[in-house]
Amino acid sequence: MDRKKRIIQTAGSSGKTSLSVDVYNEILTRLMDNRLVPGTMLNRRNVAEELGVSVAPVLEAMLQLEMEGFLESVPRKGSFVKPVRQEDIYGQLMVREALECQGARLYCGKLVRAKREHLIKTADELDKHISIGTPVGWEKEIHFHLSLISLADCEPLSQAFLKTMRLGLFYGMNQMLGIQSHPENKHVTLVRNLCKADPNEAEEFMRRHIRSGKENILEKSANSRRPK
Repeated sequence: MDRKKRIIQTAGSSGKTSLSVDVYNEILTRLMDNRLVPGTMLNRRNVAEELGVSVAPVLEAMLQLEMEGFLESVPRKGSFVKPVRQEDIYGQLMVREALECQGARLYCGKLVRAKREHLIKTADELDKHISIGTPVGWEKEIHFHLSLISLADCEPLSQAFLKTMRLGLFYGMNQMLGIQSHPENKHVTLVRNLCKADPNEAEEFMRRHIRSGKENILEKSANSRRPK
């Protein structure tokens, strides 16, 4: 299994397996591989027949993907891959910011310094090879940020972050987000700042990092919320 699939296939990571987890992973992989695009209808019975399972695990997996923001149910029509809307993009960014800023408050300083060499190496590779707006670039960014947030040693926080970033990857593949170029050595600079930061400073460093290059998204959202 390649690294991308290891990153996106985390359901059942506690070691437990079930048919619904297998179905979830299969549908999620198709979403992340862009084989299922916004607007595609998913017929539960057809999916069950194709995967050789009953309808029950398919329903459970699709309900989970609906809760995570990938699918939506339309009354009397069925389940569809959810369209990418501007308000969803903004909301995903705000959730990511909240999770990562809290994580930074927990792991800044000593915990980052203990992993500094590995984090700098990973950050440097990302800064050199990231391709903005492509799945490869997003995959590398997920890997880097997951390495950071895992330092907080809070599994629910890491899992919530991963779900949020997967949705961001899906949005990035299916809509032009207007993300601008990263500043040079953006991720290396972040690691260096987090090594010496206190919780308040770490939160602000992370917020600036996440918002950098996404000014267009923030501006569009602000404009849409202004009274007319």
